[in-house]
Amino acid sequence: MTQKNDFFNEVYSIDKANNAYMIEAALDHYTDIFSEWDPAPFKRRELDPDLQFYLESSADEIPAKHSIEVCFTLPPGTRDHAMEQEVKAGLRNSVDFKLYLFRKEIRLINTRTFRYVIAGLGTLLVARLITEPAEANVFTSVLTEGLFIGGWVFLWEAVSLFFFSNRDLYNRYRTYKRLRGSEVIFSESA
Repeated sequence: MTQKNDFFNEVYSIDKANNAYMIEAALDHYTDIFSEWDPAPFKRRELDPDLQFYLESSADEIPAKHSIEVCFTLPPGTRDHAMEQEVKAGLRNSVDFKLYLFRKEIRLINTRTFRYVIAGLGTLLVARLITEPAEANVFTSVLTEGLFIGGWVFLWEAVSLFFFSNRDLYNRYRTYKRLRGSEVIFSESA
């Protein structure tokens, strides 16, 4: 247990004021936070893909029981408090938009899962009802076997979506909720 804590203490600094692990990134300019290809104002701009990946993977690495904060370091004499407020709003909006997309995707997968369960159970029920009164001929035998297989495929797809696809989305959703709740700090390098 202490080896794991030592690892995190080596990789991530701890803010003594609030005992939070700091995800640190050095910037040359405030614009480094956002995608250089997005001409929108900071409040609507997409995050830089490399920074987004770094923030997401760092937040995943730090155990959920610890709080986190995002710390950006700028060159001496370049801090602008008005710009920092714009950047914070842009970060918050970008994370909020990601959360919206994750919620939408989770709802879509849950709806598809429900439909697959209904289709699977319905197909199995029809196959079962056909096998009871049907005579044993090749056509009905092939039809019922196909319906049974199709029903189980629908049910397997529902299980796959629910337990595997949803799990990944929920993990990413929790990571972004965590980033949304973290404090954003700007400082100057020494």
